[in-house]
Amino acid sequence: MPLDEYRRKRDRAKTPEPVPHDDPVVDGSDHAGGRFVVQEHHASALHWDVRLERDGVLVSWAVPKGLPVDGETVRLAVRTEDHPMEYLDFSGEIPAGEYGAGTMTIWDTGTYETQKWSSREVAVELRGERARGRFVFVRSDKERRDGWIVRRSAGAEGRDPLPRDALPMLAIPGPLPTGEDWWLQIGFGGRRVLVRVDGGRARFTDADGAELEVPALRAFGPSVGATPLLVDAELVGNPRRDARLWIGDLLHLDGRDTLDVPFAQRRELLDGLDLTGPAWRLAPAYPGAGAEVVDAAAQQGLPVVVAKRGGSPYRPGKQSEDWVEVATSAAAPAREPAPPAPRDGVGRARLTNPDKVLYPLTGTTKAQVLGHYLAVAEVMLPHLRDRPVTMVRWPDGVEKQSFFEKDVSRHAPSWVRTARVGTPGGRSESADFPLLDDAEALAWAANLAALELHVPQWTVGPRGGRNVPDLVVFDLDPGEGTTIVDCCRVAERIVDLLADDGLTAHPRTSGSKGMQVYVPVTVPDAERTGEYARQVAETLAAEMPRRVTAVMAKARRRGKVFVDWSQNNPAKTTIASYSLRGRARPTVATPVTWDEVRACRAPGDLVFTLDDLPARIGEHGDLMAPLLAPDRPRLPRRS
Repeated sequence: MPLDEYRRKRDRAKTPEPVPHDDPVVDGSDHAGGRFVVQEHHASALHWDVRLERDGVLVSWAVPKGLPVDGETVRLAVRTEDHPMEYLDFSGEIPAGEYGAGTMTIWDTGTYETQKWSSREVAVELRGERARGRFVFVRSDKERRDGWIVRRSAGAEGRDPLPRDALPMLAIPGPLPTGEDWWLQIGFGGRRVLVRVDGGRARFTDADGAELEVPALRAFGPSVGATPLLVDAELVGNPRRDARLWIGDLLHLDGRDTLDVPFAQRRELLDGLDLTGPAWRLAPAYPGAGAEVVDAAAQQGLPVVVAKRGGSPYRPGKQSEDWVEVATSAAAPAREPAPPAPRDGVGRARLTNPDKVLYPLTGTTKAQVLGHYLAVAEVMLPHLRDRPVTMVRWPDGVEKQSFFEKDVSRHAPSWVRTARVGTPGGRSESADFPLLDDAEALAWAANLAALELHVPQWTVGPRGGRNVPDLVVFDLDPGEGTTIVDCCRVAERIVDLLADDGLTAHPRTSGSKGMQVYVPVTVPDAERTGEYARQVAETLAAEMPRRVTAVMAKARRRGKVFVDWSQNNPAKTTIASYSLRGRARPTVATPVTWDEVRACRAPGDLVFTLDDLPARIGEHGDLMAPLLAPDRPRLPRRS
């Protein structure tokens, strides 16, 4: 029957879509045409559903990039099951887990005229507000019923195809021009890019035409939708994590080449597009402005203002006197080459074999490892102070054998402070652990190829005794089939539970697969932190049984995040903040913001290597600094 397949794929108790009980009545009318709807469908992949009324149902195709705007473009179309007539008016949210889950909105609707209809070709003239003209659907695969293409054969007159390759227009450096016809546009010192949006997919290319991967702006294309668009913009920040896009000019819009349109009108067109999102917006531009804009940019630390003549065309790849790049007083001087990685050591800590490669995949040498620890020393050392360090050493690089070292009594120089600490369950009753108090001590550890530095949640006192813990840690370990993305969702719930107890949490990547959440606390005895963490972990496991386990057994962790509360045992340690990890790449246990945690949608979003840390520290400082505050809240008892 006509709607059998439609009904089979849907449960009327779970989806808001219309699921009629009865089959349509075919009235035998001619097939001159009828109504149509095009729906924008944000499902697992963005696409547009084109539905034509015929024989009491809506004959449907899914078009991944939307109907073609011009006569040169051919688009893939996938024939789907017939839909009921009630779908002409449907929009809404199809629940997760259901067929076609996602958001569906009506992109256009209207009437159409049939010009040809056969099992292999359907030609129609659409008469909607946005979809107007003659479109031909052709079956392209003889073996598959659903394999079709669609092209536009009429109604595209005067519409230009979206350019595939273009380069940004260039400004000449110079003084601030005067005159009412000049617009002053703020520059952010980022990377010039052209962004081509076609069928809701964005493609980024740099000033040389090379394609860029910008996963942080994955949502930009879908936000534009089916409108073909080519814009000139600045990309600021890390393309993988925290990039922002400042849109400055327009080269093409919805089948219209805008290169010869004066800048003032191009700006009006941009203003009408509402290109504002969580990480993208229009670059501010001021008509007829003067030195006050340059001064304001300088006060914000922005390097340039671009003066654009209001009547100027856009000339891809060309330099023009119609655009003038005006340096502000905040313009950064030319960068000196980065200083070479230290090769001799620091102070009394000598560096041997500086060119020895410890990370073969990236070619990272021992000198570069030392360079990392010196670069992070200012923010890392306060978190190491008075905490006995367990070192994990890779003397022959991360592809060879490693070993843990706690007792350094036989080889530590006299100027490296140590603490004799009990080691229950170890080879001896106690060991002389290193205390890394300064850059020299860090350099000494780096020379030992001690890539990983692990510390407990407690410090040693002035006489060497063990203080009670001052931190609670939740170690989130993704089981098989899960990633740090799942850990982030669990961490968000931990924040809420802790907030109920008056506690503030601070997130950090582990530098490996998972992450940790830390809480500074005051407790009366060493067991309290472990008890509290266990109670929180078990609460989470009870609330989110399909996502969380509080049990260490490997078999119980498949498809779940293990909230390891046992890391609060005084005998255990966790990786120190800013420590390298002994993985294929020189990843780092990196403090992150809660905004970054909430935004994480792919494992790569929260991967940081030693190359990323200087800029992050420059931007954020020490995100773990609250752990060092002297006034720590008392850890309550959970009921």
